[in-house]
Amino acid sequence: MKDSLHMHTHIEAKVVAHTVPYPWPYDRALDPAHTALVICGAQHGLADASVGSTEVIGRLTQLARVVRAQGGLVMWIRHGARPAPSPGRRGLLAWRGTASWDLVEAPDDADLVIDASGWDGSFGSDLDHTLRSLDVRTILLGGFASEITVDSTVRTLNDRGHECLVLTDGCAPADSDLGARAHASLTMSGGIFGALGTTIHVIAALTACTPEEQP
Repeated sequence: MKDSLHMHTHIEAKVVAHTVPYPWPYDRALDPAHTALVICGAQHGLADASVGSTEVIGRLTQLARVVRAQGGLVMWIRHGARPAPSPGRRGLLAWRGTASWDLVEAPDDADLVIDASGWDGSFGSDLDHTLRSLDVRTILLGGFASEITVDSTVRTLNDRGHECLVLTDGCAPADSDLGARAHASLTMSGGIFGALGTTIHVIAALTACTPEEQP
């Protein structure tokens, strides 16, 4: 018992720098092995309709490499409607199986692809169940048509008790003004729907999360 008191693993509190409106994650215990990057709407139809999609996919794929290397999970959400006998109101939502529905990047073999039936990545999907079953504790979100896909997904995940960070530079909105407003609304009431951060600061935090053995 005495030896166990003197030999322990020391892990400093870890947060992502410059997040708003609070230091993220809330418990100051970022653990890459229990972190997931959720990329919403990385599909041809949505990327083509979004502002700055080329830069955003570059940042997200770079972050995905770091998340994988640090033992985390990368998840791709495909948003698509099932063909119905009569046409319905879909907007940008693609039919499943069409070219617009296909992902713009090929996922890594270790990644997961989740198919959602609407803009909310949790709608008609097993996203929430998968996150819980894999013991994911912190979630990073980015994507395309972000004021629709990311915004609706993060609100549902937050309501279900997940700790979420939306990546402002990892979001490509269909409309820039609406994208900015969606981000601002997440910070209301001290972060009622989560927090905002950037990919560069997340990468720095994840790569710094290495436990050190202390005597």
